[in-house]
Amino acid sequence: MNKADRSCPLYEQFSSIPESDRDDPAVEQFLNIGWHNNGNLLKIIEAAGLVCNDYEVYTVVCLSDKRLLKSCTAKILEKIYDRRDVYGGYPNVHGEGPGHHVVCADFDKDGDEESLVALRGPSPNQGVHYYKPIDLSRGLFAKWKVTDDSAARIAVVDFNNNGLLGFATIGYYVPGYYIVENPSINIYYNRFANKNVQGTKELQVTKQNNELLFKVPRPHKALQYEMMPFITIGGITLSLEVIPSNSLRQVDKNTYIKVLSGVIMWIDSSTELSQTVNHSRTFVCKPKTVSSLRICSNENVTTTGNEGVLLIVLKMNETMDSISRFDSIQKVTIENVLSEYCSEEVRNLSFQFIRCDEYDWKKEKCKGLEFYNMKGFEIKFVDNDEHLCYIQLWAAAQGTNCEVHNHSNISSCEVHACIINSTGKGGMMYLINSKEDYDPLTTPNSQFQKLEVSSLYEHGLLWDIDEQKKPVLRKDGTVLCPWYKWQSATDDSSIESFDIWIAFEFNAQLSIIS
Repeated sequence: MNKADRSCPLYEQFSSIPESDRDDPAVEQFLNIGWHNNGNLLKIIEAAGLVCNDYEVYTVVCLSDKRLLKSCTAKILEKIYDRRDVYGGYPNVHGEGPGHHVVCADFDKDGDEESLVALRGPSPNQGVHYYKPIDLSRGLFAKWKVTDDSAARIAVVDFNNNGLLGFATIGYYVPGYYIVENPSINIYYNRFANKNVQGTKELQVTKQNNELLFKVPRPHKALQYEMMPFITIGGITLSLEVIPSNSLRQVDKNTYIKVLSGVIMWIDSSTELSQTVNHSRTFVCKPKTVSSLRICSNENVTTTGNEGVLLIVLKMNETMDSISRFDSIQKVTIENVLSEYCSEEVRNLSFQFIRCDEYDWKKEKCKGLEFYNMKGFEIKFVDNDEHLCYIQLWAAAQGTNCEVHNHSNISSCEVHACIINSTGKGGMMYLINSKEDYDPLTTPNSQFQKLEVSSLYEHGLLWDIDEQKKPVLRKDGTVLCPWYKWQSATDDSSIESFDIWIAFEFNAQLSIIS
């Protein structure tokens, strides 16, 4: 290139380009780079001098060759912005590129996050690109185009509860910017990530002293959704379930949920005021209240947050129109429903109600009462054997006073969920506070407060809590709470019937109200 070839008015060219040249995409591209970088043309020319050859530099200054202009522009972009990739071309006439949203998540379960980049369009610069880091020290990524549809935003969700994150997109439709034909919401399932995850059972169960011991992952560390049905009683199946962080679970009218650890959330607009209400539920509802275990969700789903969640799910048989009533404890149907992948030892374990006055520790207090107990199910975290809760079932005939107690001998926080409330009137009775004394000979029933706990409802905490919402402990480490009992009610029917409920005894050290 000789000196004569390189002569041209430098900056005058940028403001006096012929209209025919202004319509050229390469010229528009270069002008956008200049005017949309605060007009700092010197910075652009300086970058061109460092990364472009003489012919390309001349082109940038004098706009003399559209092909070389495009080549040098790409190099300038990489120099100024240190770009490793240019998403779907360069800015349009308005200085806008097709890239519109970026999300990061661990899609392949290898411990490192990958990236999804949404391109709004038009085609071919629309869809979603998937970037996987190969060597971050060298800025090396593998890249795949995984969708072709216009994508304005990306939402990352485990849509089918398999422990693998998928994503959803919505097409771009903003008048004055870009409008895609037939904008739509699209869901993409993750079918390819780490197939070994699918074969790993994170919920484990063993036999321990004729009871079941469950070992479970911390919900926020769970790799996948998993459920373990273990007992069916009166046509209602109880399952232990773990749902990973930021996941969905489908629910229907026959599904009822008791939270053991973590939080579930859902949206309901079926209120009397026709207002949308955001709901959430932890391991216990508000103090001295009752709450249904049913989830009334607009989309028939619940979601988890960063904590994930551990649940007991109660599922009514689809043939049942209502809760069954039993006039004899022997007629209550009970079945071990553990899956075939569980050991034969635990699958052969039988569950049954034992009359309380057959136990040495309840013989005198419960003598002659139609009051029954079924032991028992312990849940521990698998990482360090930390105790989460102990679960046992109780049953009582109508009108039974089911032993007043205040847990002065154990360090746990107890709540109850009712499976069958035979009269609809039974429930918890408790003294108003933990300072009140109880004397079986002098304390009348009228001194007790009553919480009716209907079938498939639970009650809130009864124990004392401090300013940090932690359980208040007695000097011996037991949990301070008022005297309380389950009291089954009576009705006008001449037919006997039984209340059946579940007691959840939570580790006091983990029972912090959120």
